Amino acid sequence: MVKRRQTPSGRAAEPPRVVLIDANVFFAPRMRDLVMHLHAQELINIHWTKEIEAEWTRNVVAKQDADAEGIQACLRGMRDAVDGWEVTGYAKHVPKFETVDPKDQHVAAAAYKLSLDDWPGQPVALVTKNVKDFPATAFADTQLTRYSLSGYIDALYAAEPERVVKVAEGCRKKLKAPTLDKERYVAVLMTHKCVGLAQGLAKAWGVECPVVDKDGTLYYESDRPKVKAPAKKAAAKKAAKP
Repeated sequence: MVKRRQTPSGRAAEPPRVVLIDANVFFAPRMRDLVMHLHAQELINIHWTKEIEAEWTRNVVAKQDADAEGIQACLRGMRDAVDGWEVTGYAKHVPKFETVDPKDQHVAAAAYKLSLDDWPGQPVALVTKNVKDFPATAFADTQLTRYSLSGYIDALYAAEPERVVKVAEGCRKKLKAPTLDKERYVAVLMTHKCVGLAQGLAKAWGVECPVVDKDGTLYYESDRPKVKAPAKKAAAKKAAKP
């Protein structure tokens, strides 16, 4: 069981280790794997609801043409791997979150229920890829903090860099279809905006970390042509010309 750790003076506050996972977090297989591995290694304690998993399984089949049977098998494995995953009895809290996007009020209510009854007194993170649907003011009088997926992963890495790097390496090594080398795994993290962890892994593994261009694509600085500065003599001659 994950326990809340004391934060040493002078360090940034750690993110909550009790986490309610929104459906959209489960969409990307590599990020779903990472979250599951972080739970397995007891860095975090994740939860979700049947309503959340129904939204995920329905949309991943409809929008990504995923294999329905394969997704159900994946879901069974997730349930088996996470004791106490399900949050129930949260419907009565939905009216409290009227400023949250209507389609996501059930997610906020479940996270709130988690903080009240399942983990009383413990701060809870609501992790989603649609932070804009969850205004911070909606959680002002609660123990909840909403995070983007990338923001949460990077905050966790900042709090426990060595442990998170170890988990990420174990997660990468277990990938079979397809396998990912270290450089490609770092690129996947950058694609999902986990900049802090991606850069930390690149440094630890001795590989290059790509950069996100203005249009959202990735590129490597080493692939870009070097612009040579003009030689001093040539520059001086040019400056001397009238």
